[in-house]
Amino acid sequence: MQARRIILPALLILMLPAFANAATFAEQKTLVLSAAPPDNTYLAGASVTVSAPLPADLSAAGGTVTTYSPIGGDALIAGGTVDLQQAVAGDVRAVGGRIMIDAPVAGDVVAGGATINVSAPARDMRLFGVNVQATGGAYGPVTIYGADVTLAGNYDGDVEVIASDHFTVGPNTHIHGVLKYNAPQQAEIPASSIVDGGVTYTGSYAYVPTNAEAQKFAIAGAGVFFIVRALAVMIAAGLLAGLFPQFSEALATRIFTRRYARTSLLALLGFGVLIATPVLILLLTVSFVGGGLALLLGSGYVFLIFLSYIYTGILAGGALRQLITKRSATLISWQDALAGTLVFFILGSIPYLGGIITLIAVCLTLGFMVSGLYLFTFRRDTSWQESL
Repeated sequence: MQARRIILPALLILMLPAFANAATFAEQKTLVLSAAPPDNTYLAGASVTVSAPLPADLSAAGGTVTTYSPIGGDALIAGGTVDLQQAVAGDVRAVGGRIMIDAPVAGDVVAGGATINVSAPARDMRLFGVNVQATGGAYGPVTIYGADVTLAGNYDGDVEVIASDHFTVGPNTHIHGVLKYNAPQQAEIPASSIVDGGVTYTGSYAYVPTNAEAQKFAIAGAGVFFIVRALAVMIAAGLLAGLFPQFSEALATRIFTRRYARTSLLALLGFGVLIATPVLILLLTVSFVGGGLALLLGSGYVFLIFLSYIYTGILAGGALRQLITKRSATLISWQDALAGTLVFFILGSIPYLGGIITLIAVCLTLGFMVSGLYLFTFRRDTSWQESL
């Protein structure tokens, strides 16, 4: 009961933005949503299926994510396979190995993956993939980057295609704006296809992008880098929580059951270690004898900071589990670790505020880990686990 009443201040600050609005959360290995929720929906699992109409936004992550019912708001989806079979009233943001959008999207579509197939109309489209098929048309501008690109349908605005391998225009395609494309070979436009604004072929040569194109590439690269970093820390957190559950449970028990005053002191300890250790390493490198020790201490310092960051995400998963399900925050599964690390990573990426959140949370975890390591090393009995 004490663990349920006392939630770590820093983790409350960390989680507060994510729960500012009412929402429905669910996570299971195989998750089927068959009852319509009243608000925003957040789903996670190896297989996620939505068979009930959603009145608001959907955020989902899983190996396979399939929607058989309309979505009343935006859709933010990440998965190995993403299959949207019913209409979306807002925007769609999707990343995955295979993305299929077979129903109309009233807003924008931004998708990145190995294989992308958009067979229904949308407002604007920006697609990034290896094999990209856009056959549903669009009401606004369309930008497609891919290796093998196929275009068909009715497009009210301009269409820009950059294909590194092959670009195909399907029959009965109607583009009311300008078609601009870059491909190794000039595309054959069928006689049944119409381009009102004319066709501009930039050729297969390596060209210097314009400022606008450079900005698009920079945004796309930053998005891919963000996703790769998020997946890396989530995988590390899931492995540590799954391989060492007792350590995660012991650390969560010690953190979530301490008094606020004790917690603040250990957070200050973590901040002191974070600041003082590099100074000590610098002083050791001045002397020849201390060079080896400085190298050893520096390696341990980097490893400890890395563990503190990863375990902060794991502990955030415990806090997230307790806030949603009212179950104990000390029993952290690898699924909880994945969800908590993702939330922690996203909040840590917020300009200015994210740095403060990350610093406070990591210092808190670092302080508990350093104090536990000290007591484990210099005390011969096992009472350190209860005395901390």
